[in-house]
Amino acid sequence: MALNSIGDLAQSFVLRRQSTLLVRNLGNLTQEVSTGRAADTAKHLSGNLLPLNDIERALTLADAHRGVARIAALDAGIMQTALGRVQESTDSLAAAALVTGQAGGAAQPGILADAARAALSTMIGALNSGSAGRALFGGDVTDRPPLADAETLLGALRTSLAAAPDRAALRDALDSFFDAPGGGFATSIYRGGQATATAHALGAGETVALRIRADDAALRDQIKQVAMLSLLDDPALALGHEDRSAIAREMGTGLLAGQDGITRLHAQLGFAEERIAQAQSRIDAEITSLGIARNDLLSIDIFDSASALAQVQAHLETLYTITARTARLNLANFLS
Repeated sequence: MALNSIGDLAQSFVLRRQSTLLVRNLGNLTQEVSTGRAADTAKHLSGNLLPLNDIERALTLADAHRGVARIAALDAGIMQTALGRVQESTDSLAAAALVTGQAGGAAQPGILADAARAALSTMIGALNSGSAGRALFGGDVTDRPPLADAETLLGALRTSLAAAPDRAALRDALDSFFDAPGGGFATSIYRGGQATATAHALGAGETVALRIRADDAALRDQIKQVAMLSLLDDPALALGHEDRSAIAREMGTGLLAGQDGITRLHAQLGFAEERIAQAQSRIDAEITSLGIARNDLLSIDIFDSASALAQVQAHLETLYTITARTARLNLANFLS
């Protein structure tokens, strides 16, 4: 009877190869038992990776849309806060202007002008708010603040109003500066874009645009009233005490009337925030659904894997035992 045998070196290689395979299987099965997912995806799916790739691609897109929605929600929140600061500043200043105008007194216009200058700085700072280096009220121009600082605005306005001979002419010059297409506000104060900001893509064909710009008519009107009050005590303006008091009352009334416009902007942003919140809920549900589908594709029977793991462990222990006994063989032991 012929006996087939292999040499010692070849036997060592065979044992080492068996050990490597068993250790690899042990690692894969341990991973499967601990995660509940197949370690060898291609083998588990019989080489058909197309459904898994589709799910992974959809998950990547959904995650990107979730990031965009998060940024949109943050931007809208910052803009709501900025509008709130504008509204609070103008509301308190309007009350002071009406009281000052009615009370009169030589010192009153100066006190009101100081309060107006502080409010103007607050308003411009709020409308120059940004997020991650992007100006939020500048339309499609986001790389710089949309409004010049308060001192620049007051300097340009002072120059435009200084030539006005009376209160009527001053009011015409004020309206021209802020409201005319080629007026000082449009040419030297507002530095943002003329188009609206790029819409945020929220997936499923849905987009949301935060369209409010710093040159919006409602905001511009409030800035106009406050800027005029800031120059109420300016000696360069040809105004008497009665005219200054009348302007204070007029500007105060205009500020109160303009609150409705700011409220409208709040509501516009609130509608956008609601859409963003709905999109976030939809995206989260989509990601959860896709995650479940991926797990269904990759899930394995843990009990089968646990049984296979026990078998591999037993085989590995047997292999180590055989290897140890083989290593102790020598001629003296064989002849004894």
